[in-house]
This record gives sequence, structure tokens and C-alpha cells, in this order.
Amino acid sequence: RCTAALLLEVDPVALVRRGRGKGRGGAPDSALAQYVNDRPYAASSLLAVALAKVFKTALHGDCKAMPERAAAPLPLRIEVPALPARGGAALVRALFGPLGWSVVEAEPIALDPEFPEWGDSRYVRLVLEGELRLADALNHLYVLLPVLDDAKHYWVAPDEVDKLLRAGDGWLAGHPERKLITERYLSRRRGLAREAAERLELVRLAEAEGLDVEDVDNAVDETTDTEERPVPLARQRRDAILSALRAAGAVRVLDLGCGQGQLVQALLKDPRFTEVVGVDVSVRALTVAARRLRLDRMGERQAARVKLVQGS
Repeated sequence: RCTAALLLEVDPVALVRRGRGKGRGGAPDSALAQYVNDRPYAASSLLAVALAKVFKTALHGDCKAMPERAAAPLPLRIEVPALPARGGAALVRALFGPLGWSVVEAEPIALDPEFPEWGDSRYVRLVLEGELRLADALNHLYVLLPVLDDAKHYWVAPDEVDKLLRAGDGWLAGHPERKLITERYLSRRRGLAREAAERLELVRLAEAEGLDVEDVDNAVDETTDTEERPVPLARQRRDAILSALRAAGAVRVLDLGCGQGQLVQALLKDPRFTEVVGVDVSVRALTVAARRLRLDRMGERQAARVKLVQGS
């Protein structure tokens, strides 16, 4: 048996001085709450970030010495002594139960054992048991700890959607509480939550059909009867460019003004194009392109063929 313990010491005053004394959704807390709060002892987004840094390779399922162990389920027991749970024990079970965990304990902690009439606090002592890959277990905690706390210690930026989908790969799309998880993780920012919901729905459909997400995303264009609906001009242009490049015998392609990467994606599907560089002035467009191409999950050989550059 092996035990790993992570103790995180949080200085709430230092958080305020660094401009991170924020409440739910990144909004400033009251002056007193910035200095007197539960962050030093509660399992929050601070602990989730610490997990990602301390157990980085385990979180990604990487182990050069024993890759077979990293890929295999292990009998695990996880204990979190003070977990803020806005929704109580019922929500804890609703979140962890569908993921294969047995929730051994999720009972509320009394405000003060000496005064039971004061009732329970919003914190629970969480004990989980189950046979899962260590990477899956850590990703569950990385997402669900701040979800249960329903607050984050930093401003939720658009790249949080990518973080959520990376950590939720393989389990979030099919989770019965994915709407609640998505909204809370993204601090109820409607635009981000809507984007995450749309991308998760594509993942769910792709998994159900045994297809790649890109195939599902492009399914309308690929399968529509051309007699009923003309081929979009953008796709006609893309096909014409591909035909011209093949006829010219090109192997290296520079796409100036690549936008969201539709042409770059099409080029990468043809192995004759050994190097593809996409250039665009818009950082947002390049971010969408990188997501479309799934650069963060691309194999080393495929990644060597493509590059996205900001420029004009």
C-alpha cells in the first residue's frame, strides 16, 4: 500500500496583495472576507491547481518507467478532510457516483461539536474508494473540487473551456450533471458555458457514433444532398485550392489569413503536404484553429507538419 499526502498552505493576505482576493466568479469579496475566509483550510480551486502542478505527469497518465501501470486501474482511496460542498452530500454523490466512485463518506461537518444546535456547516469530509486509473482520479478532483466549492480564486478566462475539456476527456460529455459541472467550473459565464456545452455535445455524438469530433462537426456539409442544398462556397473554394496544390505538386503550404483553420485542417488530411503553416492576425482565430486541429493532443509526427503563427 502506498499513501501520497498533499498539504497546501495558503496565505489569504498574500492572495489579496497579489490581487487575487476574489469571490465567486472573480468578483471582489467584502473587505473583511478577503482577510478572514476559509481558503487556508478548504479544498478549493487552489488545491486543484496544486494537484495539477505537483502530480502533473500522473494527471496526464505519463510514466516512462511503468507505462502499463499508468494505463491500468488501481484500487484507490481518496480523503479530503474539509471540502466546501454547495449542494451538500447529495450533490457530492451525484457528481462522483457516475464516475465509478463509491462515496464512502460525505457527511456534513458540524459548525461546532460543542454546540450541535448551531447545525452543520457547508463542508463535508469526503472519502472515495474505487478502481480507476490514477490519471482519471486526479482529473476528477481537478474539475470537481472547484465545482463543489462553486468559486475560483482567479478570473475565468476563455482558455478555461479548453482546460475543462482536457480534464473532462472521456467522462464529462456523458456525465448526467455535465450542465451543472460546466456552469460552475466556468463561474457561470454564459458565453463560455455555451461554448463548452456545444463542444461537449459534439464529443458525445462522436463517441456514440464511433467517429472523430471533426467528422461530426462537419457532418452537415459532408452528408447533405447537393440537390437539396448547394455545397457552401467556402467548401468549394477549399476544394479548388486543394486540387490546384495537388496539380502543382506542392508539398509545403503557407496559408495567409488562415482564420479558424479549415484549410489547414483539410491540408493535414493529405499526407503529401509535409509542412503547413497558418498565419492570421487574430489571436482568437488562431485559438479556434488550434482547438479545431486538436494541437494539444496531436502526435509528435503530425505536430511537426503544422505551425500556427500570428502575423499579417
